[in-house]
Amino acid sequence: MAGGQDDSTKPAAPRGRGWTRSLAIFGLLVLALAALTETVTAGSARRLVGGLFLLALAAFAVAGLGWLFEPKGQRAEREAEQRQQHEQRQQEQSRQQGQRTPGQGDQPERRTDSGQSAAPRDQRSWTDSSRTSQEAPRTNLPRLSELADVALGPTPTRYTLRGHTPYVKRPATDSRLATLLTTGGPPYPFVVVVGASKAGKSRTALEAVRTAFGSRDPSVVIPENGEQLAEQLRSEPRSGERLPWVVWLDDATAAELTFLSTDVLDLASDRAVLVATMTEGRWDQITGSRSDVAATARAALRRATRVPLDFELTRSERAEAEQLYPQERILASLAEALVGGEQLVEKFQAGREAEPAGYTIAQAAVDARRAGLNRPITESELRSLYPLYLRRVRIDLDPTTELFEAGMAWAKEPVDSGVALLRPGSAPGTFEVFDHAVAVEESPGSELAGPVLDAMWRELIAAVPAQDAFEIGLGACVSDNPDAAESAFRKVVSADHAVQAPRATLHLGQLLRERGDIPGARSAYQRAADSGHTDVAPRAALSLGSLLREQGDIAGARSAYQRAADSGHTDVAPRAALSLGSLLREQGDIAGARSAYQRAADSGHTDVVPRASLNLGTLLREQGDVAGAEVAYQRAADSGHPEVVPTAALNLGTLLKERGDLVRAQAAYQRAVDSGDSDAVPRASLNLGLLLKERGDLVRARAAYQRAVDSGQPEVVPTAALNLGVLLAEQGDVAGAEAAYQRAIASGDSDIVPMAALHRGSLLKENGDLHGARSAYQQAIDSDHRDVAPRAANNLGVLLAQQDEVSDAKAAYQRAIDSGHREVAPMAANNLGVLLARMDDVPGAKAAYQRAIDSGHSDVAPRALLNLGMLLNEQGDLMGARAAYQRAVDSGHKEVVPMASVNLGVLLAKQDDVAGARAAFHRAIDAGYVDIMPVASDNLRMLMTGQGDAVTTQQAQPLPVDASAPETAPLAAKSSADADQGG
Repeated sequence: MAGGQDDSTKPAAPRGRGWTRSLAIFGLLVLALAALTETVTAGSARRLVGGLFLLALAAFAVAGLGWLFEPKGQRAEREAEQRQQHEQRQQEQSRQQGQRTPGQGDQPERRTDSGQSAAPRDQRSWTDSSRTSQEAPRTNLPRLSELADVALGPTPTRYTLRGHTPYVKRPATDSRLATLLTTGGPPYPFVVVVGASKAGKSRTALEAVRTAFGSRDPSVVIPENGEQLAEQLRSEPRSGERLPWVVWLDDATAAELTFLSTDVLDLASDRAVLVATMTEGRWDQITGSRSDVAATARAALRRATRVPLDFELTRSERAEAEQLYPQERILASLAEALVGGEQLVEKFQAGREAEPAGYTIAQAAVDARRAGLNRPITESELRSLYPLYLRRVRIDLDPTTELFEAGMAWAKEPVDSGVALLRPGSAPGTFEVFDHAVAVEESPGSELAGPVLDAMWRELIAAVPAQDAFEIGLGACVSDNPDAAESAFRKVVSADHAVQAPRATLHLGQLLRERGDIPGARSAYQRAADSGHTDVAPRAALSLGSLLREQGDIAGARSAYQRAADSGHTDVAPRAALSLGSLLREQGDIAGARSAYQRAADSGHTDVVPRASLNLGTLLREQGDVAGAEVAYQRAADSGHPEVVPTAALNLGTLLKERGDLVRAQAAYQRAVDSGDSDAVPRASLNLGLLLKERGDLVRARAAYQRAVDSGQPEVVPTAALNLGVLLAEQGDVAGAEAAYQRAIASGDSDIVPMAALHRGSLLKENGDLHGARSAYQQAIDSDHRDVAPRAANNLGVLLAQQDEVSDAKAAYQRAIDSGHREVAPMAANNLGVLLARMDDVPGAKAAYQRAIDSGHSDVAPRALLNLGMLLNEQGDLMGARAAYQRAVDSGHKEVVPMASVNLGVLLAKQDDVAGARAAFHRAIDAGYVDIMPVASDNLRMLMTGQGDAVTTQQAQPLPVDASAPETAPLAAKSSADADQGG
């Protein structure tokens, strides 16, 4: 990276220079040889002795210079090694004496001042590279001031060797990082600087860390792998210092992220700032992976804040770069210019024709990295891999030793920048490949882009030790190569190591489950669950529970979930309790489900608590515990969980609305709307519209309905469009209402279409479009909707009766009557009675009225009694009329009582029942009905003055009311799914 602004694959800090000691010893030997020669020859070989003496002096001089100019980190590493050796000798002596050395058992793993393990990664034993949780946590973390830039990532260049690597500021990214890293306390951020290879990610991130924390000199954690970081965070208690650690994950891989589960990230956020760098290609590869094995890595990146870094410098950035590095030709990226990135890539591409052996060696190293081999590749591994490519490039060349040596020389030869395609790794016989070449191969827009050869996967897995096969398996998963992943994991499983094998077995189970091998997955999960591994066993039990649940083995699933829940694992136990609650709820064990949900909700798990609270709220609401449900929903809504808050707020709003707390319900619905969640916003908008209309805020209700309609969500649009149409119709916006009804009808929803057609019919009728109204009513009738079709039939009957289409009107009324609809059938019977009375069909009218009366309908029966009384009065059946009027009066119906009282008073007056008539007229007057009061008053006055013959009857007209459907109730809010959180 330019000026140290590089993001290549970084070697671990090299060990102390043993060659200086060897050279000094050589000088001593030569000096002794010179003295011996002088003695034996008695001075006769002075020229030879002098030469030997000068050779010894030269050896001493070179060794001295090597020691003087030895980097500080390497010298400190050697001194640390010497100290450790001394401590080990003391401990051995103490053990031999049967005594315990103070601090024994608490000795930290030796680290260099770069934060890397003193032993090269590829030379470590299996046990060393896979620390178990029983090992003592490391407590002597290096300070930021103790670490050179190269130890934290940037690729060394000729400027690094000169000690002059000025930083070229990247204002946009620097400002963003400064904002994120400037925090007063936990939770601390997880920041990932993402950009193209050689954009300058490592140096930019490092400068941000030094700017934010340099003066306070925090401890720095540079984990060898993700598992080491996870174990350290879980096992090491929080230090007393208030300053957070800095966890440095340069060039983060899927293998590292796989260990950053929710509980690990929660622990990290409480004590450390996580700073990572990653290429855009790797970010997209991980986030786009479909494999369950990569689920934890994907979830980790979802919790991270992505900070993009442009590859090309801005005009002002380039001007500063050219001033600081005047000898460089900077076309786009400063880092690329300083390491000779363009020249190296050109060399790599040209090598296919010019140096096929060197090209194929470099290509093998590149693809090994792409396949997930995250350590330096050994020379022996390159020897076994490069023939796969050589045959594809030049079929006439044999992979001889001489050809390999020539190819290695070409690949190791640096370009003008001093950087080569292959450079020595941290251990003898190992090599690091130029990471920009890897990125070019992975870039979708590159001419060289393409998948790693299947033969390469097979050969690489066969060539590497089992512990490396584990990471290759993870790499194959994110590369969507399940065959290679399975092969890699099986190799690790067959090694049966106490640490790696259980984890590989778990991943193998996930992989087999994805591939449909259920028996194989079940066997793998069971083996991992029985391994006793403190981290893997609970995860495997949870995954096993999920698998058994899918297969219908409820008892087995319940047992597995319970085992995981009882493990005490900070990440798995809460997830298992959540899944167990879901299972128990499905089985009708409400008490058990409630207990499991409560346990998960009280766990403190960042991801589980909101989900468990949401599900607990739904369970409590179903059980009638409204207060408990409200508390649970509120907890979920206040969690800030992006996937849970929208649904929780929606459910809380519906609950509060049902309780009559409209103000808080409105706030909850608005919160769901503001979440931007694609599923919750349309539902919340619809419910908010209904609530706002109920509160009389028609302007905002209209906007809420329109938002729901515009969402395009199939489950919401029809209902929202119908309600919008009703609102617009009430406001007199005929065109808008018609458009809304038409959109609802166009949805094809079997419930909404008939309702919209019914309302549209009423709208068109009111605006004089009787033909359109008739067609709309008929559409609703033809739907056979059990609630809407009878209403539409009644309304169509009213319309046809007004047009004197008696026969069709009678048929429509009869259809509504025959439906038996509790609301509509009595209304249609009354309306049919009015029509038949008008047609002088007295028996038919009486029968229709009687049917309406017998329904006992609180609104229709009183009207039918009044109409029957008038019909009987006209037919001379005064006793029947009097009885009907009296029953109508006794109904208490606010519209019927005044009319029935007047008609009863007139009838009683004609029968000379003055007291009864007077009481009836007074009742009509007291009812306060404005249209009836003058008639009742006049009749009462004439009755009091003895003019009883002049008393007139107030003819009550039947009210053929349109039986339109009411507005729909709020949509039932969906609770979050109780998803099994496997592995």
